[in-house]
Amino acid sequence: MISIIGIIAEKGAGKGLFIKLTQKLLPQYQVSSIRYSDIPREILAILNKEESRENVQILSTALRRAFGDDGIFNAPVKKRLQNTDADIIILDGVRKKEEAELVKGLDGVLIYVVASPQARFERRKKETENTDEQGMSREQFQKQELAETEISIQEIGEKMADAVLENNGTMEEFENKIQNFLEKKIIPGLN
Repeated sequence: MISIIGIIAEKGAGKGLFIKLTQKLLPQYQVSSIRYSDIPREILAILNKEESRENVQILSTALRRAFGDDGIFNAPVKKRLQNTDADIIILDGVRKKEEAELVKGLDGVLIYVVASPQARFERRKKETENTDEQGMSREQFQKQELAETEISIQEIGEKMADAVLENNGTMEEFENKIQNFLEKKIIPGLN
């Protein structure tokens, strides 16, 4: 039996940490992740364009508008799911209602990882993922939050998530919350 977990969260809330801690907490299972943002990142690489957050946002929005499809990345994600041999597959970076519906349609569990804007800003300053996040100011961080790819995250998380995990404390506190979530929602389905 395969379990699917979809993660929806604002940047810096702890999606990557959730994946690492899940792998740590469940060493007896193969845990794999598929990032929604990998698809536009691959297109940017093919085009020899910088993999900045702004470019990922621009390309994602352009593709959704061009094809009139907020679930434009679902088909490649489903294809990757078919080629992934794991017990638990985490779909990282759900952002749109159609993506959340894919998780639910696959009998997956959608979690919303939340953290304060201050905590998320501090994390992004320490651990940059994109080229345009190095030395980022508070104003740049807030501007990125207003991008079309970001503005629906909170609403979808609050309305559609099966669980909300708050990540404002220590890593140990977050790990305990993940442990409880996995014991209640994931492990019973694997056994």
